[in-house]
Amino acid sequence: MTTLSPHVARTARARSHAGFSLIELLIVVAMIAVLASIAFPILLRARISSNEGVAVASLRTIHSAQAAFASSCGSGGYAQTLEDLSKPAMGSTVGFVQEPYTANGVVQQGYTASLMAANGAGVILSKNATCNGSAADAMSGFVGERHAVTIGTTGARSFAIDTQGILYMRPDGATIDDALGGAVVFK
Repeated sequence: MTTLSPHVARTARARSHAGFSLIELLIVVAMIAVLASIAFPILLRARISSNEGVAVASLRTIHSAQAAFASSCGSGGYAQTLEDLSKPAMGSTVGFVQEPYTANGVVQQGYTASLMAANGAGVILSKNATCNGSAADAMSGFVGERHAVTIGTTGARSFAIDTQGILYMRPDGATIDDALGGAVVFK
């Protein structure tokens, strides 16, 4: 067996505890920065896609709740706000739509929700005659709408659904009005 002289053994031991050089640390930091710059846009697109999926699904839920309201509470008329749609019918403890969609302007998954009477809709039933004491009259048509809180960050497009259950979309993400202005059918 070969033994090292005390001078060689001390030098080898000192080098093994030296650690990383400044150049090595800078290279690692630069590699992390490059990976982060590649991953961030991918993660942002995935987040936007997820938020948009939730927005579309919630519009389908609102449409189903409106159908239940019209058949059991509004004599064929539809609620004008999420507040009215969330109120329970007399003798019930559950509204037609549940949390978080209990008020116009509620934000969920980066999208704001609202419900309104459709442009040109007429009164079907006065608010006093609805089974849940709605604050507004039951109307012949409605538009449910979701738009991104921050276009490009929480979502890129806005979505709406009408009385017939047709989904609409605005590619610019702007708020969709009661006349579905600027919206195209979403496929």
